[in-house]
Amino acid sequence: MQLLPYTLSTTNEFLTSRAGLICVGHLMTSIGFGELVDKHFPAPGSNRGFSPSVFVNTIILMLHEGGKCLDDIRYIKDDTTLRMLMGLKEVPESDSVGDWLRRLGQTGVESIVEVNKTLLKLALHRCKKVTLDIDAVLSASGNKSAQWTYKKCKGYMPMVGHLAEIRQIVAVDFREGNVAPATRNLEFIHQCEAALPSGVNISALRIDAAGYQAAIIDECIERGLKFAIRAKMSHSLQEIISEQDDSCWEPLNDKGGKRLDGEFTTRIIHTMEKSQHAFNVVVQRQMIEEQKALSLEIEQDEDCELFHSRQYIYRAIAVAEIAQMSDSEWVHWYNGRAEDSENRIKELKADFAAERMPCQDFDANSLYFSLCALAFNLFSLMRMYFPDHLENARAKTIRYRLYGIAGKVVRHGRKVFLKVQSKHHDLLSAILTPIQQLAQAP
Repeated sequence: MQLLPYTLSTTNEFLTSRAGLICVGHLMTSIGFGELVDKHFPAPGSNRGFSPSVFVNTIILMLHEGGKCLDDIRYIKDDTTLRMLMGLKEVPESDSVGDWLRRLGQTGVESIVEVNKTLLKLALHRCKKVTLDIDAVLSASGNKSAQWTYKKCKGYMPMVGHLAEIRQIVAVDFREGNVAPATRNLEFIHQCEAALPSGVNISALRIDAAGYQAAIIDECIERGLKFAIRAKMSHSLQEIISEQDDSCWEPLNDKGGKRLDGEFTTRIIHTMEKSQHAFNVVVQRQMIEEQKALSLEIEQDEDCELFHSRQYIYRAIAVAEIAQMSDSEWVHWYNGRAEDSENRIKELKADFAAERMPCQDFDANSLYFSLCALAFNLFSLMRMYFPDHLENARAKTIRYRLYGIAGKVVRHGRKVFLKVQSKHHDLLSAILTPIQQLAQAP
């Protein structure tokens, strides 16, 4: 049996397998991220304590590197070459980070809101009107005090607000697992508004059936906001839909204007029991002749988002009267929240460790979740400067193709040189050059 032709040895040269993480470091330096953190977070209690930016930067780098728990900080701490490249003189132990999370709790969450405004302002540039998507997200936890969720596991059920134009997180509301997704939605919308940079306003709103509430619809109508909210099939709404004649239905078209087989729409006027205003409802119906077994599994109650009658499944969307759009356009605009919000939530959970909370303390987990969201926003901002073939890549892809670049650090004179393969040099230069220009921007 032949062995591979190599001899294992050691070296004292400065090598790192995470050279591409300098892109994150350059972005943070260019926007003055550390200074922002130290400005808005409480200062340490003594001169010997780490500054807030040491803790925040460590967690951000750990999450970008692919860490799933606080113990994964050791991979950043042990990579002395990476630390030398990024000027990380101090990296706290995971136990110290956990203590810091528990000590700051909700105070740290409030500080992150102010830091995040700078990231949003950079990403929005001159955009002053934004579309808000809100949704609940399950974060599991082994914490004994965590509550049971409707997913039949223990954990938390935070609300997350996204801005569709930049697909970044504007605000989070960390909640116990037994809190229903429909709870305090209007208050969370106001929280998202307060978290926006100065001069930026919400002009449109998209929510799933948890947001189908009279108070939310009334406020949208009174403020003249464009909205699309998945309607719950109340008995009164089901009766109105059932009364619609076949002549009332028109074909549903795809985004290119092509007719979709077996799918139709109609528009009706509806109101809710406690609502002050009537509103339009776009109703979809889809033929299920070949899926009759499916219709038997659909629960037809007032909390259900759809119902079936004869050979059709029905869904509905409450929409704003002020926006002159066809039924098909409304359907596609509402469905856009799947890409702008729901898929971004999947990234937050799977790529930035927000799917499982690390602490036994609710406030500490709340701060950790907000830091996961902040790391996601930094990645989204950096993605704006990626080459075309990477601009839509997820973090797990970037870890392989960018962060995982091997590098060698050489000191010559008073300069530090990072040596990488030529193909990696071109990629790093294409990303670092526009990022560095952020520091020169007014």
